[in-house]
Amino acid sequence: MAIFTAIAAAIGLTGFFAAAFVTAASLATSIGLSYAVRALSGQPKQSTDSFGVQGKLTGGGDVPRSFGLGRHVTAGSLVYANTWGNGYDTPNAFLTQVIALSDLPGERLVGMWVNGAKVTLAEGDAKASVLGAGSQGYAVPEYIRPHNGEGAAVPHLWVKFYDGSQTGADTFTLSASSAERPYTAAHVGKGVCYAVVHAFNDENLWSGFPTLKFELSGVPLYDPSKDSTVGGSGAHRYGDPSTWGGDGDDFPVVQIHNILRGFSYNGIWLYGLQNTSAARLPAVNWITQIGKCRTTVVGAGGPEPTYRTGGQIDVNAQPANAIEAILTGCQGRLSEIGGFYKIHVGAPDTPSFTFSDDDILSTEPQTYRPFFSLSDSVNGIQATYPDPAQGWNSATAPAYYRTDLEARDGGRRLMANPAFDFVPYAEQVQRLQKSAIEEAQRARTHALTLPPAFWIVEPGDVGEWTSLRNGYSAKQFRVDSAVDKANLDVMLAITEVDPSDYDWNTGTDFTPVTGGGTVSNPPAPQGIASFDALPYSLVDDSGIIRRPAILISWDGSQPGISGVQFEVRLASDGSSVTRGRTDRVTAGNLIVTQSILPAVTYQVRGQYIPSAPRDMLWSGWITVTTPDVRFTLAEFDAAVAAQVTTLQNQLNDNLALVEQTIANVAAGLAARDWRDKKELRSQLSARSDDALAQIDDVRTVAVDTQTAFASFSTTATATFGSTTAFVSQTAAAIATYDGWGAAQYAVTLNVDGYATGFNLVNGGSGTSAFTIVADKFQVQLPGYNGSAPQPVFTIGTLNGVAAVGLTGNVYLDGTLNARAIVAGSILASKIAAGEITSDSGVIGALALKSLSIADNAATVPAIQILASNTSISGGTNFFNFNLSVDTTGLSGKTIPIFASITFKFSCSYAGAGTQTTTFYLYVNGSIVDRLDLQCVAGLYILSMSGGRSITGTGGIVSVPIVVQGFAGGGADVVNANACVFAMAAKR
Repeated sequence: MAIFTAIAAAIGLTGFFAAAFVTAASLATSIGLSYAVRALSGQPKQSTDSFGVQGKLTGGGDVPRSFGLGRHVTAGSLVYANTWGNGYDTPNAFLTQVIALSDLPGERLVGMWVNGAKVTLAEGDAKASVLGAGSQGYAVPEYIRPHNGEGAAVPHLWVKFYDGSQTGADTFTLSASSAERPYTAAHVGKGVCYAVVHAFNDENLWSGFPTLKFELSGVPLYDPSKDSTVGGSGAHRYGDPSTWGGDGDDFPVVQIHNILRGFSYNGIWLYGLQNTSAARLPAVNWITQIGKCRTTVVGAGGPEPTYRTGGQIDVNAQPANAIEAILTGCQGRLSEIGGFYKIHVGAPDTPSFTFSDDDILSTEPQTYRPFFSLSDSVNGIQATYPDPAQGWNSATAPAYYRTDLEARDGGRRLMANPAFDFVPYAEQVQRLQKSAIEEAQRARTHALTLPPAFWIVEPGDVGEWTSLRNGYSAKQFRVDSAVDKANLDVMLAITEVDPSDYDWNTGTDFTPVTGGGTVSNPPAPQGIASFDALPYSLVDDSGIIRRPAILISWDGSQPGISGVQFEVRLASDGSSVTRGRTDRVTAGNLIVTQSILPAVTYQVRGQYIPSAPRDMLWSGWITVTTPDVRFTLAEFDAAVAAQVTTLQNQLNDNLALVEQTIANVAAGLAARDWRDKKELRSQLSARSDDALAQIDDVRTVAVDTQTAFASFSTTATATFGSTTAFVSQTAAAIATYDGWGAAQYAVTLNVDGYATGFNLVNGGSGTSAFTIVADKFQVQLPGYNGSAPQPVFTIGTLNGVAAVGLTGNVYLDGTLNARAIVAGSILASKIAAGEITSDSGVIGALALKSLSIADNAATVPAIQILASNTSISGGTNFFNFNLSVDTTGLSGKTIPIFASITFKFSCSYAGAGTQTTTFYLYVNGSIVDRLDLQCVAGLYILSMSGGRSITGTGGIVSVPIVVQGFAGGGADVVNANACVFAMAAKR
């Protein structure tokens, strides 16, 4: 028998077994372990090649070719991408991707993940042959939905799969390509399994491009156990790939057999060994080990094969490393013996030889290791593996502990963390963990020499040793290494084995795995919680209602929400009125005022805006009628004031122009070159010492080619010493050739510089003024009031500013009637405190004892707004204030006190059923209203009201107003958007 070496001699594996050895000392270190057990001891893998799951889409010219073995998942490599078409008025609304999945034909698409969640896709649904070459593909059911949450459901995602047997390019992609990104008839992808995916843009679905994973069956494999010509049973023939495929595609032994034989396409080698004959893989050995994989074990879901593996193979990975990754999934060992490859998986085989102490050559060195050192000991294991239930992401298996071994190791927990990259089966991973730990406890290893009779013993064989010296009775040992000596003796390295290490009882050994993956995508659409719409009125800083509005509210505590959008339409015909959005989600409400009219019936709906793309539902339409709030005089104050000021300024400018023009003409009478001018002057005077009386009169007329001007001036003057008084009367009229004319008449009375009088100016339509300078303005109706004049108003100053005051009897009956006052136009803020008196009606002090007020006519309102949310736990007073009532002059009178509260209440109870929360309204220490709320978690709007009477004391009476809540369970919250209104009325 040739010297045994590791598989490295043929396919580059180093460090799997020790190299050839010739000494017992070196033999003792050549213990061959399964790959899983080697992972426990911390021995590294042979390279950085990765296998199993390719979870991210790759692209570019340096992506290696790849194919799949067994059930596996891949994101593939991008071959072509383009945007095209229009949808809902959106240009380039579709994204097409062509993704290569396998560079060998024959794989089947058996599942699909979109954005990390599995979608409904039965095998064959996406095959091009089913749909026809020109079809857009299979519409994924989870993505048949209303566009942006509205309208009829339409497909948003299509997939089509080609298994490598196609002979032409995808015709739909041909039609959807562009000149900038052409997809031609040459894009056949011959021999390549690929998918064509079309995605329709929807802001509630995609954040960028959809991420995709494709679950594939793996390429069809040759299974010698199904080839009746080599000792198997079935129609498989190695020379006819059309006969390949079946359950063996998932078995690790079949997969390794195909790697050793090599993968080709159309006669061209692609991966694995080359030119390996069938004779180098002894059929009996391989068929036996395939049978061990196929043997069923009772699992949690029923009988299942003992060993299955699957993953993606990149062709730039060393075959030895790929084989190592597969062997890890079946507790397997591969050996090369004289150019022949044999494999052993799982539990040890039936013993093929026996020996005793008498057979061992005592003349040769022997080595014995009875136990592991602490550094080599392992008593616990927790492996990682790709979990289909969690979107094929890496999962951590439930740990397997041996507390008895921990006690043996000094109370230490010595863990190993192998990676089963090729095992996407949760229960198989746990079986591997258990058998690996049990096998790793087999510390007894021997290096010994047997005579030529044992020359036929090979690595992987199992023998029975009966030894009085060691206390063995038919104890089983596995041959890990064998070296032939020149004299035909054989040196063996053997390790104890026990078939019971591979025993498995699902009921006691299996730990159910709780997966975190989803089964549908996208998640179920989310509606807006506790959405409501109510009529609302806006008030100004004086408490006057000024505008109609709509108050919308929602539950602002929902996670994953970035905003709220709303729509308002007319209830009569459904026409849109306004729409908007807010990012202040936690506020829980919004006042809508845009385009809202009074006394109109609207319909309102709302929708959450998600922080990440997902489906959202609109609420139902809520009907609401706005309050009948009309414009008041206050609406026009600023505008009217601005307009009057503008007009007044304009009028003043025009009047000034008239007066200035007349003055300029009068001043230039002497200098101007008139065509015709006449002037008449007269004077009459009398004088005696310091006394002078005089009348002057001047009359002038003048014309030229542009202007006609006439004026007169009469002045009567009386002077006595330093006292002077005069009356001046002036008049002027002017007309011009361009159609402009003006007239002015003025009378001035002046006594020692104190002037009064009037000035009348007329500059044509819209430009006239009558200005009076006097201390008092009076009128007289003939025949009445004893011919005494009646004053109308008085000129005076207020705070240093000139002002006009109306006399008290300016109305005919001396009364200011209610019909003359616009409702709401006389405000408390406009009347100074204590400035109304009963005896004179003039601003002064108000004495209640002499003021007659009708019953229930005087109210004292008080409003309190909760500053922040109040948590109710047990009995909590969340409103508590005193209403002060002045009962001066009302001693002994009955005075009713009325209180009303409206507030929002958030019930946080999340248990089964409902809970009761009770609210009480107290007025002056007595309960006036009670409300029992049967609530589940949600938001409620509540109102309470009631009243009590007090008796006036003649002074200030303090009336406590209290609102109290008792939570039935948990901690509830009263919302800050609440107020209480209280008032007192004289009866």
